[in-house]
Amino acid sequence: MKLSRLIKIFVVSALILGLIFLSFRFGKDIINAMLPLIIGIIITYLLLPLIDFFEKRNISRTMSILISMSLIVFIIFAILKWIIPIMASNITEIVKVIPDIFDSVYKSLLDLIEKNLPYDLYNSVEEEINNGFLVLQQKTIAGLYSLILLIPKTIATVIDVLVGLILSFYILKDKELIIKNLKLIFPKKYREEIFCFMRDIHRVALKFIQGQIIIAIIIGIIETIGLYIVGMPYAIFLGFIGGISNIIPYFGPYIGAVPAVVIALTISPWKALLVISVFVIVQQLDNIILTPKIIKGKLGLHPIITIMSVLVGGRLFGFFGLVFAVPIVAMIKIIVKKVYRMITG
Repeated sequence: MKLSRLIKIFVVSALILGLIFLSFRFGKDIINAMLPLIIGIIITYLLLPLIDFFEKRNISRTMSILISMSLIVFIIFAILKWIIPIMASNITEIVKVIPDIFDSVYKSLLDLIEKNLPYDLYNSVEEEINNGFLVLQQKTIAGLYSLILLIPKTIATVIDVLVGLILSFYILKDKELIIKNLKLIFPKKYREEIFCFMRDIHRVALKFIQGQIIIAIIIGIIETIGLYIVGMPYAIFLGFIGGISNIIPYFGPYIGAVPAVVIALTISPWKALLVISVFVIVQQLDNIILTPKIIKGKLGLHPIITIMSVLVGGRLFGFFGLVFAVPIVAMIKIIVKKVYRMITG
């Protein structure tokens, strides 16, 4: 291999490693600073199908954007006025009944162990379960209180959302002009290859935002309706958890079902069975109809890489790491492959 090529590989590798280090070190700060633009890009991707729908009916692009954004603003105000107060009320009520919920589950578990374990092991197992339940109860209450504290912060981000809407309007309105000006930044020799690479990144973002997020919203609504039908309390809050959790690959549907099933168990085993049925039916609906129709393809990652991305992302960046780790890893894969091809020719 020529020396010049080795130098290129070294320089590009150093740049990639530097970017990865900066992302890990200052990732949260960068996300906070860029939040309005990130929101604007997400809104842009979510509105693209709606704008195309209006444009096909001979409505001008500007008017199509304004109609689509009016719908988004209406949804935001509906959430602020109706859903958030209900969710806050649900969380407050759950915090009050958590000791009873844990007590009920604890007694049921002890009865099961007493019937199936030898007497000499019972006391030590009971002590371990008791300690585990105390820690779990404390963490659950602390987590729910943190959700309540997040609600004012969520309301405060309305300004970021409004700025994001303005940015999204200009991105959608001047999309062709933005692409044209971006092309001029890059050397003519590499222009086509760079834009081919950017199209690949665009496809990943499109699949994730238009796919996973739209499916999560639909699933959240269906699960809420299903939980209402089977007579579950806190249906909106539990349906919201189910929908949001569905964005997380592999683990999401199970994580989302746990709170609803645990609360249902404190009512009756029959109620828990009904709740499990709701989540199973909705998941089958997702697997058979929603995902094939909306996403139309995967992000091109092996299941092991997907699972590890979720685990590492969650450890490093919490909830946002769980949600965005997979599409970011898919984008990194595209970048590495493209850089390798450019270096090796």
